[in-house]
This record gives sequence, C-alpha cells and structure tokens, in this order.
Amino acid sequence: MSPARNDMDGPWRVENALINDANQSLLFDALASKEITVDTFGPETDDGAQADLLIVDQQSLARLRGRIEQLRNETLPVVLPVLLLGLRDQLSTRETARVLGTTAEDIVRLPTSAPELRARVENLLRLRELSKRQFQTHRHTSQALAGVSRALRTLNACNEVMLRQTSEEGLLSSVCRVITESEGYALAWVGFANELEPTDAVIDKRAVAGPAAGFATSVHVRWDETSHGTGPSGRAVATGQTQIVTDLMEDPRAAPWHEELKAWGLAAVISLPLRPTNGAPGVLSVYSSQSGDFAADERQLLERLAQNLNYGIDSLRLRNERERQQREIRELAFSDSLTQLPNRRYLLRHLDSVVAAESETHAAGVLFIDLDDFKLVNDALGHAAGDRLLRWTAQRIQSAVRAGDLVARQGGDEFIVVMVDNPRDGGGREANSVERLESAAQALAERIADALRRPYEIEGYRHHLGASIGVSLLPHYGDNAEQVIDQADMAMYEAKKVSRCVAFYESGMAARRTRRLSLEARMHRALEAEEFQLHYQPIWRTEDSRIVGVEALIRWQDEDGMSVSPGEFIPVAEEIGLIGPISDWVMSTAARQLAAWRQQGVELTMAVNLSATQMRGEQSAAHIRDMATGSGTEPDWWSLELTEEMIMHEPVAVAKAMRDLADSGFRLALDDFGSGYSSLARLQSLPLDTLKIDKQFVSQLSSGGRGDPIVKAIVDITEHLSMTALAEGIETDEQRAQLASLGCTLGQGFLLSAAIPGDRIPELLMGGIGKLPGGVTKSVDAFRSA
Repeated sequence: MSPARNDMDGPWRVENALINDANQSLLFDALASKEITVDTFGPETDDGAQADLLIVDQQSLARLRGRIEQLRNETLPVVLPVLLLGLRDQLSTRETARVLGTTAEDIVRLPTSAPELRARVENLLRLRELSKRQFQTHRHTSQALAGVSRALRTLNACNEVMLRQTSEEGLLSSVCRVITESEGYALAWVGFANELEPTDAVIDKRAVAGPAAGFATSVHVRWDETSHGTGPSGRAVATGQTQIVTDLMEDPRAAPWHEELKAWGLAAVISLPLRPTNGAPGVLSVYSSQSGDFAADERQLLERLAQNLNYGIDSLRLRNERERQQREIRELAFSDSLTQLPNRRYLLRHLDSVVAAESETHAAGVLFIDLDDFKLVNDALGHAAGDRLLRWTAQRIQSAVRAGDLVARQGGDEFIVVMVDNPRDGGGREANSVERLESAAQALAERIADALRRPYEIEGYRHHLGASIGVSLLPHYGDNAEQVIDQADMAMYEAKKVSRCVAFYESGMAARRTRRLSLEARMHRALEAEEFQLHYQPIWRTEDSRIVGVEALIRWQDEDGMSVSPGEFIPVAEEIGLIGPISDWVMSTAARQLAAWRQQGVELTMAVNLSATQMRGEQSAAHIRDMATGSGTEPDWWSLELTEEMIMHEPVAVAKAMRDLADSGFRLALDDFGSGYSSLARLQSLPLDTLKIDKQFVSQLSSGGRGDPIVKAIVDITEHLSMTALAEGIETDEQRAQLASLGCTLGQGFLLSAAIPGDRIPELLMGGIGKLPGGVTKSVDAFRSA
C-alpha cells in the first residue's frame, strides 16, 4: 500500500537511472501500482524535474551526481529523496557513510527482494510527503504571520488617520489610501447602499484607492440576489457578515468579474460590513494579489479596522448633525421663518456691533417701516394671502436698499432697515455728518415707500398698500440699539398719525409716548374707580329752541383733579381694547339717568354714541337692547348714533345690527354726516332716522356763505329719505335762524348750553339757566314728535 497522496497531485512519480536491466525489471515489478508511476531520467535539463523519488546505482550516481544535486537544491526546502541500489560486496562502510544524508536518503544492497524494495520506496515517498506538508505548513504560517503583521500595521495607521479627519469623505478616502499605499494591499474601496433609490440595490462607491483602483471604478456591484449582488461585497452589505474569498478565480461567486479580476491581478478579497447608526449599510472591501490571504488572525484585525471605521463614520455624522442642528438653531434664533430675513434678535446684535465700533467713525440710520391697512387685506383674504404679501414686501424692501444695509422683520407687518454709515473723513458727530446721514436716510425711506406703493397682485386682484416710516439716527439721537429702535417706532406712529410717508424722531415724541402710556394705565384705574362721568348736551328745535332730548357725552376728571379730553382718551381706549367696557358703562349709566328723569316727569330722549366694538357679533343688537331697557326705559326713548367709518369698516355686520335695533324700536342717527364717504345708495339701504350735520358746515353758515348750499343739500337728502336733519355746533342765534330757514329741524351747541351734569337738566328745562332764544317752555315735546 502506497503512502497517502493528495488526489490533486496525481500518482507518485518515481524516476530511475539504473544501468542494469535486471535491476530495472526488479524495480518495475516491485512498484507495479496505479498509485506509482516509474520512469527514467538522465542528464537532460528537464529530466527528474517532476520526480518524487530518484533511484540510482553506483555507476549512474557517479555519472549524474551534478544533476541530482541540482534537482535536490531546486526542491528545497522540500526533500527530493534518492535511493541508491548497490552490490553488497561493492558498498563499503566508508562509502555508505559518505553517501547517506548527503546524496542519498537510503541504500538498498543487492540482491534484494521486490517487497523489500517496495517498502524502502514507500518509506522514502512518505518522507517526501512529510517534507511537503511541513513546507506547506511553514509557508501558510509565514503567510498568515505576514498578513497579521500587515493588517496590524494597517489598523494602527488607519486609526491615526481617523483621529485627524474632519469630514466623512476625507475619512473614507484616507483609510482606503492608507490600506493600499502603506501596507501593499492591491485595492481598497468603500461603498454604501443607494439611499436615494432604495428599490435599486446598487452599491455606490464613495472611496477607491490602490494600484487596481480601475477595477473598482469599472465594475457594477449590487447587494440583491442577482449575479452581481451575490459576490462578497454584495453579501456583506445584505447580511452584515464578513465575506472572505481566498482564491477569487476559483470561487463561483466572483464569476461575473473573473475577467476583470484576472486582468488586474486580484486573487483574494475580504469584504467587511459597515453598519452606521444612521444611514444606509455599507462595505469596506480589501483585495490582495496573493491567494490564500485573509486568514483568521488577519481577518480579526481587519474586522476591528472596520469597526473603528464604523465608529469614525458615526462620530462624524453625529458631529455633522449636531453642527446642522446648531446652524438651524442659530437660524431660528436670528432669522424670521416667514421672510427669511434677520429677526429682532439679530437686529439688536447688529446694532450693538455698530455701537461698539468707533463712535467717531460709525453711525447708522434706523428706519422703522409699518404697512398701512395690512390688517384689512389679511382679514379679507386670509392669513395665507397675508403671508405672501409679507414675503413680497420683504423682497421689495431688499431691492430698494443698498448692498451693505440690513433688512430685518420686527414682527407682524413691521420691518426695520439699518443703514450703516462709515464716513472716511471722520467727525461722525458733527452737524454736517448728521445732515448727510439724515439726507441719505430720507432718500432711502422714499425709495422704500415708492417700492411698496406698487400694487400687489393677490388672488386676481390688485391691492395697494402704503407704508409709514419712522427714522432715528445712531448715535446722534440715541446711543443704544433698543433706544434708537423705540425712537424710530415713535417716529413711525407720528408719520401714520399725520398721514405722512416719512417722519424723523423728535424729542417731543418721547414725552407724548410717556403721556400716552401713563394715560393707558390711568384709564384702567379710572374705569375701576368710576372716575368717568356723563354730561348731557341738550338737543332742541331750531324753530323755537324747545329742548326735546339730550346727547350723553363722557367726561373724565382723574384722581388728581385734572380733566382729560375725550378727544385724547377715546382713541387710546379704542387702541387698547377699553372702548367696549367704556361704551357699555356709558349706555348703562345713560339708561339709569333716562329712567330717573322719566320718573320725574321729564320726557326727554337720550342720544348715545355707539362704538364699533358694540356693533360686532350676532348678539350685538340684543346686548345693546338689554343695556338700554334694563333700567326700565323704552327703545323709542333712544337715539343711537353711529359714524360713517363704523358703517364702512364692517358693512355687513353693522347693517344687520342696525336693522335688528330698528326693528326693536330704536331710532338710529348717522353722526358727522358730510365728513366721510357715505354713498346715497348706502344711506337709502340703512334704517336711519337722523343725519347729524357736521359742525364744520354749520360754522360756515352766513348770508350767502359757503356752508349754505351744503347744509341745504343735506336737508334735502333727509327730506327725500324721510329722515330728520340735526345740526351740531350751533354757537350763534344767526346760525340757528339760518338752519331753521334751510329746513333743518333740530340742533345742539353752545348757543343753548354746553354739556352739563344730569342733575342740572331739569333746572335748564325750567328756565333756570339763562334766557334761551325763542323761549323754552316747561312742556317738552318728545323727539319723535319733532
């Protein structure tokens, strides 16, 4: 039985150079087996090169000694055994000692038997096989040690690179470069599953390096079950497990790329999965030009490298995400989400930087911009349309300013522009510098106003919006950011108040604002402390001065005994939301007074001014009716006065409330007629009983004066519409007579009496307060009979 032989190596090959034919026959007889082939060799160059055992005799050994030594050296460190056959009487002990261990491994003395010869041959073949295995083991061990050493150096070098990289692309490229350039791997590449097209299982290569980089850039790799997806890289991505192919040309999984692998000299590969915490899975594939690489220890080190790379990717992505969030937080903190302009916080920082700069060479104009009538568009068209309008406004302002100017959104429909001035000639506080800055700010404000005057196309309609702009100068008017913004805000309100496009801050504005703020606080306290009072101005017939009613007018004397004009506090009450409670107080107080007079036999009617707040909502008419009649009065004892502005502002809601009140029996009057924009069609559609002629027309009455035709026209309107005309502000008897002659039925004014406390009205009716033109009778007709 021949020694064990690897089937891939084929049968054992024994070659001989025996001179004696009998010895050759003996050899063939002894080795007659399919596991052993026997052949001859000679001095030719190729003879003996494939032999596993050489058999010679003394004569051929002497003749072929050089060739035998050459063959034995070529197979080192694998032993090529030699068996020497010699006659007993010709092999001396000395000769045997000289040959054994140097030229031959064994000697067979002839004559011998075939079994003995076969046994000697098999022993030498076992020696040959053992030598081969030892060599292969040594080679594999050396290769594994070299791979471990190379992988360890790669791991250390890549770890150092990872510590220095600040971007993911730089990290991946550097790792691939170090793997191939420093440690001699033929190719390294990193790829990830395609996140943009998750249904397309393509691996996108993000970094490639090495002498065989052309292979990676040219081949198509997937991670599905297709032929291009079941290779080592695709399986590593799909399974998350390390994939090793030690001989690419023999592995069927690499079949789609065999031609390219061979062309680039790639023999082995290890594909290491990458599993970042966030993002698609990936792979690090490392190729070697030597088959058999990537044994267990080398694999473990490269797997540790992949783990470190995974950690590095996570760290960079976490840092990038943190930086992105910080940028987003900064944007949210310092920018307006609707218009993308800087917000107030950023604006203050910007102005603080101007303040912190050299005050002698740095100055700024601050423009506070507020859109006029924006609320009307926003309420009518909705917030989405209002938001579009604000974005367009921001773009228009930006297009009007200079390159270095800052545009910010204060909030709502308010914008602020900072026009920084840095004159080269210094002297930032000198008069000529202030004048130059004022001139530049004025020009910029006018450019912005012109840009905002252009119509806006919203939902198929053209809308026109103006703007009120207030201007302050830093550091000339104020020396800190908040102060200058407040000053520009005050100037903006001044521009809006006087219907001017642009207004510059003046020192008196601060005092007026302080007074206004004080007024707000005092009004809240006055309402709680019942500091408000009602005075009543008589309404009388122009023909004979008979008093037929009174108008309730609010008066306020604060806790310090100072009288505050209604013209001053009523607009403030409307702005701060107190007009509703104050109007309700007026209605309730007037109702109690009217009821008290009626109990005394004083049959007067009561006129009160309604606020816009009282006419809002479906229950507004019921609320007014309840307050008027809650003290025992009747609806027809009342005249409820509205302004043209109220009717135009919310026409549908106000008209409905008016009809409900008229249906309940209340009389309705339109106050200050002629000073607004009421149309005749609107007058005809509303349930009005009285038109009150504004006092500006009454003051112009004279024989042939300009007021005559206007008053006459108003009176004619009332006659055609079955209404009553009431003139306000009558101060002379001449005006009273003129009005009577023009057909105006009722009047009120200082000619008869100013507004007086309620307890003095009966005395006035009894004639106790001066002499009245035309005489006043104790019997007073009701308003309705007038």
